[in-house]
Amino acid sequence: MADEYTREGQLMSPARPLTGGEEKGVRPRRGRPPAAAAGDVERRILDAASTLFLERGFARTTLDHVAETAQTGKTTLYGRFATKELLFAAVVARDTQSLTARIGAPQYDGPKQSRLEQAGIELADITLTKDSIALMRVTSADAETFPGLAQEGFRIGFSECARYIAHALADDDSDAALAAVSEAARRFVELALHPLYMHAFFGADLAGLRARARIAVPQVAPVVIEMLPK
Repeated sequence: MADEYTREGQLMSPARPLTGGEEKGVRPRRGRPPAAAAGDVERRILDAASTLFLERGFARTTLDHVAETAQTGKTTLYGRFATKELLFAAVVARDTQSLTARIGAPQYDGPKQSRLEQAGIELADITLTKDSIALMRVTSADAETFPGLAQEGFRIGFSECARYIAHALADDDSDAALAAVSEAARRFVELALHPLYMHAFFGADLAGLRARARIAVPQVAPVVIEMLPK
């Protein structure tokens, strides 16, 4: 067409004045994206990966699928997550942390046993949900083929749950105080919550399991309190 021309693959009007580097035939400098833009890219990648892992499982999800769903370039994706295993670990860490962040670090008054029971019930309420159990299933589904993946997914999820309980048990938020109760916090998660998660894996009603947590947690709490350093 007489009133239009193509420049670098784009249809442009000659009436538009060229600016900056364009009028000299030089590409504008791209530079590094602003921090906010970089954070948005990573969020889109993790959102896309989380959705695909839950829908397809780990084995059937590829990094190409993730890049396409996140609407980002493969170079950008691989620059942040070189392997699918690293991406999955990041998804597990983010999703687990977002669960506990919904209610924040426990802020309870009263005796330690009372604080432990409140934290345990709240943790059961935020982990015995459809999305949380689905993520746990993805982590364990390919354990035989990808044992490192399953171990890392379990480590991240378990550590976050134990950390949450430790904050309820500790006298303060110092590293020393948290370390002093860390073993007791781990045992609480193993005794009070893991049996419920196993039932959830095999399709038990989640609302019913959350109700059972209100029985199991007070039963386990006194045992764990006895484990604390005197």
